Amino acid sequence: MRIMILLLGLLLSADTLCAQELYLNGRFRKKSYANNNNKYTLYDFDMGDGVVKAKFFAQDAYSRFQRWRGGKKVLLVTVGAFSDSWESTAKPVGLCMDDGSVVNRTPDDGMDGMVVVYNSGKITVVDLDTRYVTVNSDTGKLRLEPRESAVDRYKFLSWGQKNSITFFQAQLVYSMHRKANLTNLTFGNKRERRFLAICEKGGTTHHVVVDAPGDLELNLSASYAKGVLEYDGFTVSFIMNLETGGRDILHVYDGSGLKNLNPNPGNEEARIEKSTNLLVYYTE
Repeated sequence: MRIMILLLGLLLSADTLCAQELYLNGRFRKKSYANNNNKYTLYDFDMGDGVVKAKFFAQDAYSRFQRWRGGKKVLLVTVGAFSDSWESTAKPVGLCMDDGSVVNRTPDDGMDGMVVVYNSGKITVVDLDTRYVTVNSDTGKLRLEPRESAVDRYKFLSWGQKNSITFFQAQLVYSMHRKANLTNLTFGNKRERRFLAICEKGGTTHHVVVDAPGDLELNLSASYAKGVLEYDGFTVSFIMNLETGGRDILHVYDGSGLKNLNPNPGNEEARIEKSTNLLVYYTE
């Protein structure tokens, strides 16, 4: 089936490449499209009833993931945050905390998204360019700017430590709070991409990991991804650019177990065992 989408002044065309695959009574869904001859695969997680959850490992990622995964059905594993070096001991770029342990207390001005992962498996995304990070304290709600203010940063880190919170900074390429998005479609190097989109469909929150293997500029690839998501029925709130550099890792559930979709046989550093951080979707 061919579709036509008018987006940002571009006429985009897309074909459905395969029938969708459904798991967990539809809570996890896979579907692929071709948009202007570029393949986009959607890994769609219905987060509404809390059955599907998210987890982020920011330090000693693979060994901790292996110890943690017992008794759980892991649906997808990929790299989330950008890292400050190529070593497996590298830290995520920007403010980062892992289960209440400070991993990086230095903010990154270029990372405009804050991704907060709660112990419940829920995720909150904040556009640091347009919104405060709101947290609960003993004196009420605090509206913080942890990227800009040292005082607010101290309060934010203290809140995270007290409540065993996980968070990391991310590159936000689309935000519903901005007046203008994706205006320069030639921004970014041409390369494969992977996005995490926070969306709504039928009044329910969905997280959609979008795999975009074509060599396109960042904003152009994100605009095509947004068009495919909207055709699929989503209202898009945020799109984040995930790390696909030297750590292009993607393991996805295929009905019987995890399948490595990017084996990278010629790159030892691109194996999951070498991961600097891991973003995981799962069910218990």
